Amino acid sequence: MQLTFGQAQVYTSSRMKNHPVLAKLFQQFFGYTNVGNYARFTIFKKLMKQIPLPEKAEILDLGTGYGEYAISLAQANPKAIIHALDIDQERIQTLNRALTRANIPNVRTCDTYLQDSSICDLDFIFSIDVFEHIRPEEMPFATAYEKLKSGGYFMVKIPNKVQRTIFPEHLFEEHQEWLEDEHVGQVYDLDGLKTRFEAEGFEVVHASYSDGWTSRLAWELAYLGKKAGTITQLLSLPLAKALIHVDRWVHTGKSGNAIQVIGRKVYP
Repeated sequence: MQLTFGQAQVYTSSRMKNHPVLAKLFQQFFGYTNVGNYARFTIFKKLMKQIPLPEKAEILDLGTGYGEYAISLAQANPKAIIHALDIDQERIQTLNRALTRANIPNVRTCDTYLQDSSICDLDFIFSIDVFEHIRPEEMPFATAYEKLKSGGYFMVKIPNKVQRTIFPEHLFEEHQEWLEDEHVGQVYDLDGLKTRFEAEGFEVVHASYSDGWTSRLAWELAYLGKKAGTITQLLSLPLAKALIHVDRWVHTGKSGNAIQVIGRKVYP
């Protein structure tokens, strides 16, 4: 399965979609511009190798945002149906427009909570950096279990409870304030997330750390570059992306700023 990422950014980015010709030229030179999302996708692409999907799989992107993962899977698996769910109606509207303009017919969007949707009998559900925005008691593990077929897979990637930084923390005060408001569910280390999966009835088939020191350096450089202005942001992109790929080669997996667990639904 050949997964590519970010092609629909020209339709979903508020700046790019107003200047489509320039946006496409920009994308050819600089590629995808959000370093955090780019890093997440490299992990997602690696994890997907562990998910045995049928050709006509039913897949749910839980907390899809602008649907970048859903679009990537839909293009790589044209016979699959990808459900893209998010409670943010504005983002779903943006995604619907992107799907029309990109002529992607096998993504179905939904703008309600999972438990209120009619989506069911899924082969695979995934949620990438979403659950940290949800209080632990409200995380839809049980609903995901119900919506899966027997033998179906559930993947969750979230930030590790403990984060390691490189540059002085005062440089990221604004981001830290945002995290304190938004990341109400950033409460798990890897063992804790595995325990939660098992408590909800899943058999854990994979658990790992990602985003080591080199990946963190990439994010910090990109963050500081963006704060300094558009030109600095663009100049930092190639180096940040290169550092992310280096991290994927050298990271030992013994610790990291992100954690991910894959569980399988197995009836007793």
